[in-house]
Amino acid sequence: MQAPEWEVLSDQFATIESHDTCLAGELRIISTAAGPAAVEQPKPDRRVVRLLSNEAEVRRFVQERLEAYDRMWDGCGCKVEYYK
Repeated sequence: MQAPEWEVLSDQFATIESHDTCLAGELRIISTAAGPAAVEQPKPDRRVVRLLSNEAEVRRFVQERLEAYDRMWDGCGCKVEYYK
């Protein structure tokens, strides 16, 4: 979704945690009626919202993403697949 669309919706969700990726904006975990979800910023004007099933999946997802960003920061040439 476009960033302005997310900005209109974002006030409806509580942020559980937030992580500065240093490369792709903020990785946010939010609380939704359907469960936790990750909000990512693949481009400055885009947001990707991914529903996660439970706390264990949140922990795994955040750890994997932050490790990927660390590798990217080190120049590994890897990329994050936001739409998978």
